[in-house]
Amino acid sequence: MTKHRASAQWNGRVPTGTGTMTLGLAGPTIGYNLTARVAEEQGTNPEQMLGAALAGCFSMSLANMIEESGQDMEEVWIASSAVVHLVGKDDGFWITQVDLTVSGHAPGSNVADLEAMALKAKDTCPVSKLFASATITLTTEFN
Repeated sequence: MTKHRASAQWNGRVPTGTGTMTLGLAGPTIGYNLTARVAEEQGTNPEQMLGAALAGCFSMSLANMIEESGQDMEEVWIASSAVVHLVGKDDGFWITQVDLTVSGHAPGSNVADLEAMALKAKDTCPVSKLFASATITLTTEFN
């Protein structure tokens, strides 16, 4: 089993305070605040970090599937992004949906095979499994 670490600190009242999230043992430190979370203003929030984690995990899983299919990876590229939907409900805030988008190029693979692999990567990468209570949509654009 592999363990991966992150930490966070918060200072002040929630509406006006700020915090930091640190990735890894000595990785980058990223500031976050409430306005970035609820008003999409400048800054970072935990949902953006989750979206980045999903996009990264998905991209790595898809690349692995493409490589396992026998594709020469020299000219393959994958670009993924995620939009995380944070919705207020009676019992608090929930992540209800994540819209995952991928574009890419794998010269030795056909589009139908790439789309099938992308769907499988969406359903099986570890971070996707973490979002079991949310709907994950997938939009693909391969050439």
